[in-house]
Amino acid sequence: MSDSILRVALAGNPNVGKTSLFNVLTGSRHRVGNYSGVTVECLEGELSRRLRGDGPPMRLIDLPGIYSLSPTSEDERAAYELLAGEQRPDVVLLVIDASNLARNLYLALQLLELGVPLVLALNMVDVARDAGLQVEPRELADELGVPVIPTVARSGEGAEAIVEAVRRAGAAAGAEPVLVPPGPDDEALREALEGLGSLPPVRARTVLLGHLAGVAGPGEPGRWLDGQPAERMRAAAEQLVSARYRRVDAILERLGVRERMSREAPAMSRSERIDRVLTHRVLGLLIFVAVMAFVFVSIFSWADPVMGLIEDAFGWLSGLVSDVLGPGLLTSLVTDGLIAGVGNVVVFVPQIALLFLFIGLLEDSGYLARAAFLLDRLMSRLGLHGRAFIPLLSGYACAIPAILGTRTISSVKDRLVTILMIPFMSCSARLPIYTLVIGALFVSHEPVFSTGIDQGLVLLGMYLLSTVSALAMGFVYKRTILASPTPPLVLELPPYRLPRVRDTLLMVIDRVGDFLRGAGTVILACTVVLWALLSFPADRTGAGEGGPTRVAQSYGGKLAQGLEPALEPIGQDWRVGVGIIGSFAAREVLVSTLGLVYGMEADDDDPAELRQALREQVDPDTGEPQHTPLSGLALMVFFVYACQCMSTLAVVRRETGGWRWPAFMFVSMTGLAYVAALLVFQGGRLLGLG
Repeated sequence: MSDSILRVALAGNPNVGKTSLFNVLTGSRHRVGNYSGVTVECLEGELSRRLRGDGPPMRLIDLPGIYSLSPTSEDERAAYELLAGEQRPDVVLLVIDASNLARNLYLALQLLELGVPLVLALNMVDVARDAGLQVEPRELADELGVPVIPTVARSGEGAEAIVEAVRRAGAAAGAEPVLVPPGPDDEALREALEGLGSLPPVRARTVLLGHLAGVAGPGEPGRWLDGQPAERMRAAAEQLVSARYRRVDAILERLGVRERMSREAPAMSRSERIDRVLTHRVLGLLIFVAVMAFVFVSIFSWADPVMGLIEDAFGWLSGLVSDVLGPGLLTSLVTDGLIAGVGNVVVFVPQIALLFLFIGLLEDSGYLARAAFLLDRLMSRLGLHGRAFIPLLSGYACAIPAILGTRTISSVKDRLVTILMIPFMSCSARLPIYTLVIGALFVSHEPVFSTGIDQGLVLLGMYLLSTVSALAMGFVYKRTILASPTPPLVLELPPYRLPRVRDTLLMVIDRVGDFLRGAGTVILACTVVLWALLSFPADRTGAGEGGPTRVAQSYGGKLAQGLEPALEPIGQDWRVGVGIIGSFAAREVLVSTLGLVYGMEADDDDPAELRQALREQVDPDTGEPQHTPLSGLALMVFFVYACQCMSTLAVVRRETGGWRWPAFMFVSMTGLAYVAALLVFQGGRLLGLG
């Protein structure tokens, strides 16, 4: 134990309540998911003061959710290296699902083989009890030789007992490895372990399984494995896994778990009855589309009143500052630059919050795992990895954690395909762009349904376009530059649960806060730079009164006008060009930049509201509206495909180990974005839509 701080690692399968227990013990509110891949990095936290009492400090490490310690994927490798490395924790707290011991005990046996002090949290005892399965903690503790504490992480039950058991385990002398011996017929396994005799027994078993998965590193005694017949080594690995599961079966038999399940469990659980509808091949997909349509229509309809209040508040603040400071360059910077720039992004927080709220509720209820199951049929036909669905779904919020989520994919090529697909998903940074354009230009005096529903359906169309495009590009990559066979999806469907509204709301607050902090720093920096480019040179004779505006004569205006010949074919003018230039830092900067441009062009006494300014902008050559639904659609399509996020490119570089794939991503997506916008705008004009 270093510096008297007890280091405790929380391990467990996905969907066993591990992160929920971590939140209870630390008082934090990290993301809790219902499928593998939500947590791919190790989170750390201190034991909460309420549970610590007078005891020594305790640092808890929440490992990725894993099914085993065989290093066949990034999350399994990260867990194994921490648990078996030089900086191994003082105690491992293994969280297991009391209603699914057969699957969870396999990981328990591997941890016993490592010889680390181990405590078992027998979680979800309430769920097991409802399923007719009563597990006796004392009997399980006798079988495994480690403390077993019953817990209900969702309510915090058993937290104090867990802390006490962990402290006792940390104060003990240590633990000896408990190896599962080969069976009498496991000749291939015996031979393999003898061939790896120069390694510690635990390491030898890990190398055997890792070598079979193609992840054994150079310099390992894997040279011995390389000289053996592949069939023989495969048989050895299978015998090792079988020996562990025989041990699991023996434990379950002595506990009488299987007998009680068959005698007391209901014929069909509530979740199974619901799944007969929600996972149906046809009806399930129709329900999924209906749910998504409801989500996006609600985002427009419910958020609009709050957005109006935010716009009024920032308008009042801008007027107040202008009155206090008086006319001048500083006033222009504060009102046109900072207040307008930040306000034009903050105004979309209600819609972003609603998006995160719906995703959180659907995830906590267990429905999103069913969506993964439904869409896996489509993805497998396209040759895509089933596990790719989870990072792709995360891409709706932000590409950065979604790319980190690809670490659960063991195949290097499949992981690269998924990384290249994720930026096509419409992240929350695109939502302000979509809602600005739709709110400004897709307003009809004769709506098909109602204005809110029509706008919501257009927004849904953008998300569907991004999703279909991501799948299509994955299909292309899998058959060209990253061709490889596709393994089947192994996905556990968790039981349906009522979402915990408090945790969901806290998650929404965290996500919105992350968005504002991340976007705010970029927006403030870009806004100041763009304000300077649009404000200087300050001496511009001939501006106004039919001549070029003061913004058009600025350095930034002239730079954007130089790009206008390339922008006109996709229906955009130089003002949008200024926004596109700024959005290379981050997509949402487009909105604040347009607000800056139109605000500075307006009269000081009559600042233009951005959506109204877009609707009223007139082409000086034709006298027709500059921005139409067709040009707006082309702009949204451009941002569906354009990879304009420096942070995403930086993460891709870190995950792929170089600039090759980020450069490919940026160039290919930017080119595709321009071509797609060109086809939309010019094709629409040929059809008489523009």
